[in-house]
Amino acid sequence: NNLKVDNLILVRYDIERINNIIKIEDEVQRIYINFCNPWPKPKHKKKRLTHTKQLEHYKQFLKHGTEIYFKTDDDGLFNDSLKYFEESVFEILKKTFDLHNDDILEGKNIVTEHEKMFSDEGIKIKALIAKLK
Repeated sequence: NNLKVDNLILVRYDIERINNIIKIEDEVQRIYINFCNPWPKPKHKKKRLTHTKQLEHYKQFLKHGTEIYFKTDDDGLFNDSLKYFEESVFEILKKTFDLHNDDILEGKNIVTEHEKMFSDEGIKIKALIAKLK
């Protein structure tokens, strides 16, 4: 199944410098954050890609209505992220604590390598879709 896509960019870049490559005029419609480092120690939580500090940073190039799709195996990161999104004026459109039994992505979930690994270990995958108000 080969699908031609001409409106997608995959980026591996330091989020603190993301504005060097993504600008407001680029019309970003969706961001996927999949299985990022959970940074569990309290002194490191600001490094989380879903932390309020980072969500505010993303707003420099996001428009109203932009969606963030977020998946993780980590309960603490997921629960904290729910608060982070609320603090940053994102609306949680959908959320689940068990993605593989509550398909909020409506059959469009692309299972990542990490997702398969954690699922095979019996770890439930948490996911959400948030929208910038």
